[in-house]
Amino acid sequence: MNRQPTHLEYWGKAKPDNDGPAFHRLAYHSLDVAAVGVAFLDRSPAICAFFMNALQIESKSALQSWFGFFLALHDLGKFSEAFQSQRPDIFAELRQRQPDPGKPYGLRHDTLGWMIWEQYLADIAIENQWFGEDGESLMDGVAWWVRACTGHHGQPPISTSAGHWRQHFSTPHDAQAIKTFIDELFVLFPPEVLRTVPEGMGAERLDTVSRQLSWWIAGLAVMCDWIGSNTDFFPYCTEHYDLGKYWIDAQTLADSALTAAGVLPPPHTEQSFYELFPDIPAPSPLQAWAIKATISPTSQIHLLEDVTGAGKTEAAVTLTQRMIAGGCADGFFIALPTMATANAMYERIAEVYRKLFDGDPSLVLAHGQRNLVEAFADSVLPATHDEGDRSQLDDTASARCSAWLADHNKRALLAQAGVGTIDQILLSVLYSKHQSLRLLGMLRKVLIIDEVHACDDYMQRVLETVLEFHARAGGSVVLLSATLPQHMKDALFDAFARGRGAPLPVARSSLDFPLVTSWHETLSEPSLQAIEARKAVCRSVDVHYVSDEQTVIASIRGALAAGRCVCWMRNTVADALAACAQFEHELDAEHLILFHARFTLRDRLDTEQRILKHFGKSSTPEERAGRLVIATQVAEQSLDADWDFVVTDLAPIDRLIQRAGRLQRHPRDTSGQRHADPAAPDERGRPCLWVFGPEWTETPAPKWFKTFLPKAAGVYPNHAQLWLTAKALQSGGFTMPSDARALIEGVFSEYGELPEGLQANAGKAEGDSYANISIAMQNTLKPAAGYVRDAIDWWSEASTPSRLGEATMTVVLARWEGDRLRPWVDHETLRHAWTYSTVKVAERQIAERVPESDPVREQAVLDAMECLPGKGNWSVVMVMSPAGTAWQGQAVAKGIDNKPALIRTWIYDDRHGLRQQDTSTQLDMESA
Repeated sequence: MNRQPTHLEYWGKAKPDNDGPAFHRLAYHSLDVAAVGVAFLDRSPAICAFFMNALQIESKSALQSWFGFFLALHDLGKFSEAFQSQRPDIFAELRQRQPDPGKPYGLRHDTLGWMIWEQYLADIAIENQWFGEDGESLMDGVAWWVRACTGHHGQPPISTSAGHWRQHFSTPHDAQAIKTFIDELFVLFPPEVLRTVPEGMGAERLDTVSRQLSWWIAGLAVMCDWIGSNTDFFPYCTEHYDLGKYWIDAQTLADSALTAAGVLPPPHTEQSFYELFPDIPAPSPLQAWAIKATISPTSQIHLLEDVTGAGKTEAAVTLTQRMIAGGCADGFFIALPTMATANAMYERIAEVYRKLFDGDPSLVLAHGQRNLVEAFADSVLPATHDEGDRSQLDDTASARCSAWLADHNKRALLAQAGVGTIDQILLSVLYSKHQSLRLLGMLRKVLIIDEVHACDDYMQRVLETVLEFHARAGGSVVLLSATLPQHMKDALFDAFARGRGAPLPVARSSLDFPLVTSWHETLSEPSLQAIEARKAVCRSVDVHYVSDEQTVIASIRGALAAGRCVCWMRNTVADALAACAQFEHELDAEHLILFHARFTLRDRLDTEQRILKHFGKSSTPEERAGRLVIATQVAEQSLDADWDFVVTDLAPIDRLIQRAGRLQRHPRDTSGQRHADPAAPDERGRPCLWVFGPEWTETPAPKWFKTFLPKAAGVYPNHAQLWLTAKALQSGGFTMPSDARALIEGVFSEYGELPEGLQANAGKAEGDSYANISIAMQNTLKPAAGYVRDAIDWWSEASTPSRLGEATMTVVLARWEGDRLRPWVDHETLRHAWTYSTVKVAERQIAERVPESDPVREQAVLDAMECLPGKGNWSVVMVMSPAGTAWQGQAVAKGIDNKPALIRTWIYDDRHGLRQQDTSTQLDMESA
């Protein structure tokens, strides 16, 4: 019997059961992944051109061979006896002996692959002139490709100083198998073709360009590995095949897999504004600008500043459609400040995005918010079957894919049209696992960043790095804001210019508002275009500043009695709960809605729908009358609701402008019936925003704000800005848009003379700002450094700080059915059910779960955690039991300042959300 080739004596994927083949040969899996990469470049012409232009090569086939070769090396580390020994049964079947116990599996295979390359294969490559005659000088550039492809676990491999390759590989067998495998690869990817890539560049440029490209190469390696590991398309194969024959089959399989994966750019269509938005009879001035503005064929950035309700989203989509039609992009991603705003945006985009593309684009939004866009979740990189082989010490590709895709927001980055929170793009430039996949998802997309003014100092600095990376890749950006302070605008435009390698644009300021600011690298300074304000959103708002809570409550009662609808926006969940308690004995659940972030995702989505039904564009007088919403900041942005009367706690001026945008938002008659003509005057009287804040004084005490709203003092820690906001409101009102610029700059620009009592607070806030910016600089990737580990720790995505402030924990609510643990929310798909059952809580309040005393139930919880993102490592499962009309559960609160941890009792119901009982007990760590 002929002995099988040495390189076929290695398994690449395995499963523990006996259903079908038990393993897939490593050489075959390597070609599966290479085939996906080659097919992806073939079917993604713009991304292919991006790499060809960067490498300065004209042959697409040469680029495909170059990529295919390195992608085929992504699992080099699996040729080690240490890795293979994880399945001694398969090892013995393939090698006719038992694995060497002296080579235990201690280093993950991504690092082992990089180690064998740098310590062994690189010298062979030089000696045999794999990439050219001057092989030694080329090795620095080639190393970026090997490091990026072996780093397909979502982070660069560990430095090879971790040991010597002979500690993990058997010699000469493993080394010979690798050499034989690469010789076979050279039949598929001939050296004379591979050499054409470095030949035209030279060693120095190959190193520079490869370093810059390594971020996106790594992302492509992750995606190709995940698709190439999907057994629905690449079934396990234990038969002996010539690699040339297997390669032909793998390319056919890869083509089908890519079609199903939903990551290919669809053909675009050109649509007029009226075709995109048939319900808008006439474009607003900002939208009219977007229709006619000159679009550069190169990478570009636009900032659209206009008041709430001016149609910024539609203008941004129009601008994006024109960029796609002009060949600047293949898709878009809309980033919003919060999950609530992202959910609200889905419905606004659902009717538009399909018009931008031919065929079936991968974002299926038609199912809307209520279904958590399940069809979309299954249309982008459908989850594969996890091998479920617990004998393997590192996660399999399918396990990593399934865990990552359990978060629907992450899938949105890979779709042609995506909507999600800004965190999803911020994580692309933080030391976060799989950040490279996020960068790949952003490639060739227009980033539309809504409510950009909502970024704090830390997020702003991280966003600057996002813009720099995106501009390096030739991406374009549209920023949307009600108003943006000049220093934030300058920093964002400078970051984009750095990414283009262009001189920093000359800063230009303007008092005009609304305003469009545009720049691309052929301009020496940003272009400023004043926009006429849309008449329907031009209005004066009176402000009634009040410091007595009973006066606020009485005014709300009076408005409700008069048949008006009311919203009181509070700054904290605790204050919202306290306000709710004032009214729930007077109003039934139908007329009193509490809306904050501490509801399960399912209940939050349901509450959003209730709010849009009763207070949205199409709400009727009967649906509106006598209803009260008490909400936190989740209601202030991108939720198209309209209340007759709005009360707000004192907050920074930009937040108050947003909240005022929900006051008499749509023109209605005296009964609350919406006018058919959006330009018709509102008949509900002059709008008046009530602001609840500490008593106004020119000489505030140091605790002026903290004494009045103690729980909110940490939410908006710069009390000087709050005082400046209160000062601006003492005039009794403002007019939009004419006062917008002065209001914003008056609060957020360099302060003038502050009252003595607030100077210490302002100084601390400024110091904290610099500290947060410094932390952001430490946490963000350095574009020029390339995809390399160095001494930096790469975090799990769940613990990566996309925002500073108080750490939060994802709490997953569950309940018992007998001894069977069920998600709090029922859903036909178990993964979605767990997602709907989650709620975010401060880590200091909930840090760990309380173990079950019954071993059977404890095991049931552990089994359930396998279905959670990260297998539950970054979540707390809290099992709830009936407690009267609510449900009750326990969790461990984090011990602070060396104080012991406490077990706290929590209550949940769909009317109030998750709230803490007053009682708590000290945790006995030994019994827990």
